[in-house]
Amino acid sequence: MSRTLPIGIVLGFYWRAAWRYPRQVIGCLLSVPLTVAVNTLLPPLIVSDVLNRLSRGDFQSGEVWASFSGSLIAYLVVMFLGGMVTWRIVDYFVWRLEADVERDLARGCFRHLIHQSADFHANRFGGALVSQTTKLLSSYIRIADTTLFQMLPLVCVLGGIVLVMAGKAPLFALLLAVFSLIYMVIAVYASRPVRRIGGVFAAAESAQTGNLADAITNVMAIKSFAREGHESARFAEATDRTHGELLRLSRAHMRQMAYFGGLTSTISVLALVVAVYGAVSWGADVGVIFLIVNYTASVVHQLFTFSNSSLRTYNRAFGDASDMIRILGLESVVSDPERPVPVSIGAGEVAFDRVVFRHAGSTETLFDGLNLRIPPGEKVGLVGHSGAGKTSFTRLLLRFSDVNGGRILVDGQDIATITQADLRAHIAYVPQEPLLFHRSIRENIAYGRLDATEEQIRLAAARANVSEFVETLPDEFGTLVGERGVKLSGGQRQRIAIARAMLKDAPILLLDEATSALDSESEALIQDALWTLMEGRTTIVIAHRLSTIQRMDRIIVLDRGRIVETGSHQDLLANPAGIYATFWARQSGGFLSDNPADSVPSAG
Repeated sequence: MSRTLPIGIVLGFYWRAAWRYPRQVIGCLLSVPLTVAVNTLLPPLIVSDVLNRLSRGDFQSGEVWASFSGSLIAYLVVMFLGGMVTWRIVDYFVWRLEADVERDLARGCFRHLIHQSADFHANRFGGALVSQTTKLLSSYIRIADTTLFQMLPLVCVLGGIVLVMAGKAPLFALLLAVFSLIYMVIAVYASRPVRRIGGVFAAAESAQTGNLADAITNVMAIKSFAREGHESARFAEATDRTHGELLRLSRAHMRQMAYFGGLTSTISVLALVVAVYGAVSWGADVGVIFLIVNYTASVVHQLFTFSNSSLRTYNRAFGDASDMIRILGLESVVSDPERPVPVSIGAGEVAFDRVVFRHAGSTETLFDGLNLRIPPGEKVGLVGHSGAGKTSFTRLLLRFSDVNGGRILVDGQDIATITQADLRAHIAYVPQEPLLFHRSIRENIAYGRLDATEEQIRLAAARANVSEFVETLPDEFGTLVGERGVKLSGGQRQRIAIARAMLKDAPILLLDEATSALDSESEALIQDALWTLMEGRTTIVIAHRLSTIQRMDRIIVLDRGRIVETGSHQDLLANPAGIYATFWARQSGGFLSDNPADSVPSAG
């Protein structure tokens, strides 16, 4: 269950974001009080003076312009300034400030999220992160608008009226200030349950969005298993939770409004009593009576807006913003050193030096003092059952996770002393699941080298056997591949990923089941291209299809994080009781079984 952060933390976060633009902030803080004075304080003062003169007979009968020209002109100027000038000044500063801060917040969230560790993203819905980011931005807009158009005017109206009336009706000024402050304190205190429920509602809404995104992303799985009904029921449960929390929020808000309606009515009645008492007992003139009634109406309107709209908006906004503000406060589990050393990767030698590693949350150590050296240009295959440590090996080399002990060296340089970007710029990685953007085929291939020419892109595509199917598409290399490449077959996606790695031209190549999605014909077509790609590069290949790695310089067999066998394909087959020889003998259709029991040779 999500918990709304304290108000001070949320407001402090947004204030720091806004204060990066002091000119706009100061412009808002000066223009709003000016606007309040022109729109709310001055017009009643002019009317009050006219009423006093009328009540005293201080005018020339039949001569309106001669008697009241000054007041009429002043009123016209004030209304013109208030309606057409001062609010436009406020709008200018507010729009500029909100646009600048919203842009910065969006960039900051994006930068923070993409620099979080792979484990961070593995444990969260992508859709929920998108929702939380969107809520943070919209919450800022709502808080800024509420503060500048409701809260600041309330303070200015109340303060200005108290100052104006202190010399005309001091008792009224005192009572108005006291009752208004009491009202606001009660309103803030009474809004705590609403704010708390608002945080729970925001969490339920984010979960609902995450559920929706998860289902839409995997819609083909839903269809292929005919699980539309099941997923609809799951989503219905999520919407029921959101619906229930929204109703809880509405009930709390309605109770709150009942209290506040009574308080504002009390203030209005007391103001009228003070006005009548002043006129009867102290001989207050009609202008003062008018000001008391008019100004009280203005304050009551502002107070009710504060309790009905401002606090409701704040409570919702604080709840919406809390999740992402917490996330923005998280340090990445894998972070760059404060003072990274210049990268000096060239030939691509890889060395694991007494590496210790355990998965996050696990008490069992996977690698316990792992030592391995891969000379520059050597082609190494990694073999083992699921959980043996193959993928963890590549994650550590890419610094998707950090070691718990020991070091990983590339060309003698500890990878923890350089930036992650510098490290990964020297590694071409092709994962088992191709990572494609919903962009064109050209853009996806060029992701390996952003400054690649059209000729280089097409050459890489031809070498990876991408051109063979691209030429059949209406837009050829301009074809959009769909989210995660869903418009393409698995083999086509994988060939694009291989073309991207070819274009990157890095000294170290990691292939994690890079040909698993290819049919035999496609695999044969690009095997030569892969071997060309491997030339002169340190290559690490994970494969269940042993035919993919039998030509490697060395094959390493992992079992529960330990290197149990190493050697060439022929060397390992020479030991028929070995794990690799057992794998080879028991392969079915060229693939390695994931059953650990299969690693034990049968007796006799």
